[in-house]
Amino acid sequence: MKRVMIIAGEASGDLHAAKLVREVKEKNSDISFYGIGGKSMSDAGVDTLVDSAELAVVGLFEVLAHWNTISGALKKMQHLLRTDPPDLLVLTDYPDFNLRLAKTAKECGVKVLYYISPQVWAWRQKRVFKIRKLVDMMAVVFPFEENFYKQYDVPVRFVGHPLVDEINVTNSINSLKDEFLLDNEKTVIGLFPGSRQSEIKRLLPIIVESAAVITKEKP
Repeated sequence: MKRVMIIAGEASGDLHAAKLVREVKEKNSDISFYGIGGKSMSDAGVDTLVDSAELAVVGLFEVLAHWNTISGALKKMQHLLRTDPPDLLVLTDYPDFNLRLAKTAKECGVKVLYYISPQVWAWRQKRVFKIRKLVDMMAVVFPFEENFYKQYDVPVRFVGHPLVDEINVTNSINSLKDEFLLDNEKTVIGLFPGSRQSEIKRLLPIIVESAAVITKEKP
């Protein structure tokens, strides 16, 4: 049986990695998955050795506060790569953690597939050189990402965005406004602070304050 270590360090990665695992298992049931993930990956049949909810942090201070947990998870996965290497390492976003793990995999001769790219095209673009050195294939979800990586001679393939299969638009804007008792004549703004507890705690109060300002200016 082929063994794949798969890593997702946050809620969105857990969701997308779980979908990937299900698709792979449909095509070949003779593959086992283990690594870091959440409930979605566990439900998909991944042996989750570390709960990704413990690693989903944002910002320097929060990283420092959870450093022992994050460092412990990294060392655990590095140890497994060295002592019992899998046939493949699949990384999902979460770059600061995953690129360190990719380095260990490379040292151990384990192939690395990166599914869902870090936003290197938007910030800290120099990471692309590290990716070129450590990753065997990028599987990207936006067409422009494929063009970006090709510029730097990184092996890449556009595979489509997983949410395309998840979201089935059946309602019109007006029908949804009616359902939620919203005025058809008014602009509607959605407030989305993020998926992590830290994001909600830090960002939601600011977003609500912003909404109050907008409402006052444009009632």
